[in-house]
Amino acid sequence: MHGILLRKSGNRLSGIVRVAVPIRHMSLFDYKCNSLAEVPVGSRVIIPFDKQSRVGIVVEHAQESHLPKEKIRAIQSVLDDEPAISTNLLRTVRWTSEYYQQPIGEILWSALPQAIRYGRPMQPKFEMGYRLSDLGLNINPVEFSHARVQRAIVELLKASKDIVGKDQLKMAGSSWRSALRQLIAKHWVLAEPLVHHGHRCEMNLIQDLTFAQIAALDRILSSLNHYQSFLIQGVTGSGKTEVYLQAICKVLESGGQALMLVPEIGLTPQLEQRVRHALGIPVSSYHSGLTDAQRHRTWWLARSGQAQVVIGTRSAVFLPFKALAMIVIDEEHDTSFKQQERARYHARAVSIYRAAIGNFPILCGTATPSLETVHAARSGRVETLELPQRATNVEMPAVKLIDLSRSAAYNGIAVTMLNEINNRIERGEQSLIFINRRGYAPVIICYDCKWVAKCNNCDANLIFHASDNRLHCHHCLIRAEFVQKCPNCKSHHVELLQQGTQRVEQTLQNRLPGARIMRIDRDTTHSYAEFEHKFKRIQKGEVDVLVGTQMLSKGHHFPNVTLVGVLNVDQGFYSIDFRAMEQMVQQVLQVAGRAGRVEKPGDVFIQTSHPESKFFDCIRNHDYLAFAALELKNREEAKQPPYSNYALLRANSMQHGEEIVFLKKAHRSALSLLGGDAYQGVEVFDIVQSPIQKISNRYRAQLLTTGENSVVLRQFLGDWMAKLDKLPKKGKLRWSLDVDPVDFS
Repeated sequence: MHGILLRKSGNRLSGIVRVAVPIRHMSLFDYKCNSLAEVPVGSRVIIPFDKQSRVGIVVEHAQESHLPKEKIRAIQSVLDDEPAISTNLLRTVRWTSEYYQQPIGEILWSALPQAIRYGRPMQPKFEMGYRLSDLGLNINPVEFSHARVQRAIVELLKASKDIVGKDQLKMAGSSWRSALRQLIAKHWVLAEPLVHHGHRCEMNLIQDLTFAQIAALDRILSSLNHYQSFLIQGVTGSGKTEVYLQAICKVLESGGQALMLVPEIGLTPQLEQRVRHALGIPVSSYHSGLTDAQRHRTWWLARSGQAQVVIGTRSAVFLPFKALAMIVIDEEHDTSFKQQERARYHARAVSIYRAAIGNFPILCGTATPSLETVHAARSGRVETLELPQRATNVEMPAVKLIDLSRSAAYNGIAVTMLNEINNRIERGEQSLIFINRRGYAPVIICYDCKWVAKCNNCDANLIFHASDNRLHCHHCLIRAEFVQKCPNCKSHHVELLQQGTQRVEQTLQNRLPGARIMRIDRDTTHSYAEFEHKFKRIQKGEVDVLVGTQMLSKGHHFPNVTLVGVLNVDQGFYSIDFRAMEQMVQQVLQVAGRAGRVEKPGDVFIQTSHPESKFFDCIRNHDYLAFAALELKNREEAKQPPYSNYALLRANSMQHGEEIVFLKKAHRSALSLLGGDAYQGVEVFDIVQSPIQKISNRYRAQLLTTGENSVVLRQFLGDWMAKLDKLPKKGKLRWSLDVDPVDFS
């Protein structure tokens, strides 16, 4: 077991601690200890669990247990002198567990870096830095008459306002190490961990604020000492980030810390750089792209108060800040804020709860807010601050529809769009082509017998990738040889239908010879080092046409992009997901906002077979709230979220049919609970196969539960989960409950 055993427990029973461990079980586990005072709530302990020792987190104290005394085992050791998890953060974790019906142990473990989960010391190892002691500050220069390198080190430390690392000390001379050791031995120099130290916020204004920005900022600043949820709803380029930064600066001046959540890792480096420049302070980050050692350091810096601003993805919402005083959620509508595996939660909802109990404001910013947030604003639970114009006073791009039923096209790209792209290239301007589909062709079909290439492991088409001339499954990730002869009828009439980013890139290369084309998707851009390199090339004007997926649709500033082309937009009209139209409009408006952001006017061309749709009127006018009003009316009539609350019970099994058997038992147990009046408004629907019935050889089905009142539904789900835990399961069946699901596939 990792970690140091600080205190041993004896046999005398004076209190019970309830401990969370990371297993798929909702219960806490009772252990006895000598003194509750020695085992603070939120601390890590070593406990006997099954036949091994494990790390657990103390969640609460109790004087007695429902278990017989002889069955209560003692904790083996306490790892921390003070809690690893603060009271408010523990309250947030418990709420998350109760609301989303997820085991508290798994929620807690998702909130901790690996080193903390394994019982290692809370404080990570940092590179050492050095500064002069009070004694060293008053050294007589005569002391260094025969110690040139020691004198150089002291002069260097005197000249520095902060602690100095070894890279700077090397400048003192080749023997700097031995000279430094002598200075430390004389108590003239002190060694400290080289970590962030608080800096005074020095706001470097990027631009003058508009009247709308000033009004929004004034309202935010008036709420700094109490809870208020704000929606900063502004068109793309309206200066939402500038409002965030000015508000954060005021928070830092009063000694508070700020958390900025972003939906994707790719947005983090640019935002870090901008925040660092604007505020003049170090910025920490927290996301899955970092090593565990890096995440551990950020965790500690947040906990100790030394990280004044942290930028992170959804898991950063559980960082143990010492003095958190503001949360900002950028692109709040993005579904990436919902954790889809293991401990399921939505970072936006968790952030709102954390801000409410911490009594500080939360800023949710986007040009295209989620309909849940729009509904909350209409209901008075969220205050809307509108930024209706671009901060640079540049006009919004003109949106033009290309009717595919009347327009000639080449490999899925309208000739009109190709001509417009060519015009931009001749003028030295850049174009961005958006298609939210990777690969070359998503359908491989035999025209003679209608055979379609499908994955053997999944209920999904194989997608042809020209980069390796193979077929890929985007679900189980297998690869197969491309077939030029139909395996069913042996015909050679096998065709590639529709297009992905690779085919669009090739089409543009063929039709626009000499054009410099760059593709950005998950196949070409695996890290943000790669993205940063490509981003710099775009900024330098080394690219004429960008082709990409939603990686390019939000948060990026491309000053020379004057044309945005949107392909394959019609999939939103055909999806069975009730959120498909919302997501389509959000994506189109977000990517449209990349065009014409500086002095050159922009145009957006959208290819569609449904130009008559009223939703396109909202897009033409860049009026997302008009779309939201239309769609909310449809949702209300259909009793869909946000006018009801959903919970989705999923089951999957290697043995076809076992998932249905389990869900039938779950359905009966749910109906048995609904027999009385305790759960008014809760309804359980029939079992259905998942839209993608099989993934990785696991057969999938689901059971939808709805409730008019979220509190009543949550009470029902808690009682239902207790029954589900006791249901017999065969083989390797897996099941999970997803509260407020955003993905129904």
